[in-house]
Amino acid sequence: MSRTNRRKSPVLKFPIPILALFLSLGSLVGCSGTEQGEPSPRSGRELIASLDELFAELAAIPLDSTGLSQEAVQLNETIRRKIESIGPTKFLGEIGESYREGGHGFSFALSKDKKLGIFSWYTKMDASGNKIKNMAVYDQGDRLEVSSLSGMPIIYGKVHQVETYKDEVLYMLHGKDQNENGDVFRLDAYTLRHGQLEEAPAFPNNESSIAIARMVRATDPSDPLGFRVVMNGSRILVPNIPGKALKAHALAFNGRKYVPESELE
Repeated sequence: MSRTNRRKSPVLKFPIPILALFLSLGSLVGCSGTEQGEPSPRSGRELIASLDELFAELAAIPLDSTGLSQEAVQLNETIRRKIESIGPTKFLGEIGESYREGGHGFSFALSKDKKLGIFSWYTKMDASGNKIKNMAVYDQGDRLEVSSLSGMPIIYGKVHQVETYKDEVLYMLHGKDQNENGDVFRLDAYTLRHGQLEEAPAFPNNESSIAIARMVRATDPSDPLGFRVVMNGSRILVPNIPGKALKAHALAFNGRKYVPESELE
């Protein structure tokens, strides 16, 4: 039988006033919300209310001559931490129920199965190159995972979904932004695979994203997000853009990816 060699550690003794001081300092550190991170919301509705307060503060921040405020930088970091503090999986559905389109300082798009939600907002940090921030919240079965999306940020307004022949769910994030020429519309494809959110090569030429720019603002594609996704997500209608030749004005889902509708005829 092996023997454990135990050494007696010296016991430190402090006078009572000093010991009380240590205990008091420890209590202050343990109660610090800044050191411990953002407090977790108790419901999806509470998270929305907290974000509304933060975005009201962000909207009130004046920009200095450089076009960038340190206060805006810090507030965006607080918003990020607040979203990351999200709780149980049921919160996604609660957020969707509490969110009202156009009624907040941010955008939230939720998938039909309530397993993927996307937060998007204008950061007021244009001068830093971070004009828009996207954060994805997705269901991992026993908890919610939060991550920033890769690629060029955009304001997402919808999440469409279709089921592949492999019984995987393909999510299409439907977004819009503006540049000096007009509106830009984009669809980005993702899947939840092995508990991770991954880009999916779901469009022609194995692209995971397709985009169009409406050069003339008067051109109405009959949808505020440019592309029209119909038939429960299985068909994508691409609007006619003056002066722009398109190979296909409709894409259809073949069970694996979207292809020009003419290829299915």
